[in-house]
Amino acid sequence: MHDAYTPIVFHRHSRQLRAVMIDHRPWFSGYDFARLIAAPRAHLLARRLVAFQRRTVLLRYDSGTLEEMEMISDQGAYHALFRFGHPEHGLIGQWLSEEVLPTLHDLHREPDASPRRAFMTWADQRVGVVQWQGELWIARRDLPVFMAANDDPALGLEPSWKRLPAQE
Repeated sequence: MHDAYTPIVFHRHSRQLRAVMIDHRPWFSGYDFARLIAAPRAHLLARRLVAFQRRTVLLRYDSGTLEEMEMISDQGAYHALFRFGHPEHGLIGQWLSEEVLPTLHDLHREPDASPRRAFMTWADQRVGVVQWQGELWIARRDLPVFMAANDDPALGLEPSWKRLPAQE
């Protein structure tokens, strides 16, 4: 074990989930996650996972105290959701994917160091773009939809991405 990490605490239905980012990967308290999914013997959840899905980490709290904690990776968390299948687990997986993981990534991102997903509205359409190095980038697969909204019927005789010039 090297450094102590300060956890970020998420709450769902009065249960806490402590999480940290290590080498740009999210890790969750195995005990907290087991309690969240109502797994039997919560203290053993991390040991039931494959070795690369778990690790022991030193957590540092605002009070200055340190705690050694068994952590599970995001992949281990999804594996546990599948293994201990329950109808509520689909909603927990959605919460992880839509709230917890994006929050962790956003909190640990250096400004302007990497691309960020964004949306823009153009011709009453919502188009997915990437903000990077001060510019907006659009995916090649979205380009025809984007351009179709801007085709001017008055330019019908001019070349268009829809009508390539006839090859002879």
